[in-house]
Amino acid sequence: MRIIDGATVLLLCGLLLGCGSREGEDLKTASTPAEAASQIERAFAHAPEETRRAADMAAEALRRGEYEKAVVSLTTVRAATNVTFEQGLAIHGSTVQLEARLAAEIASGSESAQRAYGLLKAMKAK
Repeated sequence: MRIIDGATVLLLCGLLLGCGSREGEDLKTASTPAEAASQIERAFAHAPEETRRAADMAAEALRRGEYEKAVVSLTTVRAATNVTFEQGLAIHGSTVQLEARLAAEIASGSESAQRAYGLLKAMKAK
């Protein structure tokens, strides 16, 4: 059995992980609503116009805290045909961020967040 030295292992790991390429950054899950909004805008920049407009509306609604509008727009985007892997990740990241934001708002007694969460649950059930 042959032993692989540390330098070879590091080289292989670097190649497998993409050496910190920009593409890897685009595929990470967003950690804030603003990141989720930017990610969804990038992912849908070249989508058909109707889908791109819905993605832009979702992004803007995420930034502004317009929860019901964000859910409706994300539902439209999610229903689009031929969604790419990157677009799917952007939708997922936006949905996760929206759900986290809604949970915090619901805990503070927001009725609009409660309504938006009901819409989000219905979207996720589909």
